[in-house]
Amino acid sequence: MNIGTARRYAKALFELAQQEKQLAPIRERLGQIDQMIHAQTELRDLCRNPRYHPEEKKRILASLADRIGSPPLLKRFIDLLVQKNRLRQLPEITKVFGILVDEAQGVEHVRVRVARSLSKEQESQLKRQLETLIRRDVDLVVDTDPSLIGGMVVYAGSRVYDGSVKGQLQGLRRELVK
Repeated sequence: MNIGTARRYAKALFELAQQEKQLAPIRERLGQIDQMIHAQTELRDLCRNPRYHPEEKKRILASLADRIGSPPLLKRFIDLLVQKNRLRQLPEITKVFGILVDEAQGVEHVRVRVARSLSKEQESQLKRQLETLIRRDVDLVVDTDPSLIGGMVVYAGSRVYDGSVKGQLQGLRRELVK
């Protein structure tokens, strides 16, 4: 299944969860189920292996969902994934669902590549500045990339802000070649 199909399933779950005012609990429990399946070989095998009957999968996953206190909507959604043979795509669906919830709550995921590690104080200051620039709450992830030489590259949604020395040198090279 491609990301488009995962997006359709996640969007359908999102819309229903939003109607039932269950976004936060469904997001949390969906993430827990996805992590449990990822972490436990037996569960992973159950979800991926066609030799297990769908009813057996539904029973085991319903028990797991009950154990962690999943809302009824999520239980029905997991049953649907089993019925449509889409359990294998649960990680992608979980990721897209989280993105949709964040968008609805005004949170922007921002990834920043820097040449050298930032202190906690520098990260906090950068986060505040990005929130002011983007005018949204920011979920910030900072990666260190020494190949940048200096500066940083900011990825916010589909926007890229390249303030790295490497990027500036490449831009200068393009201008000189013209």
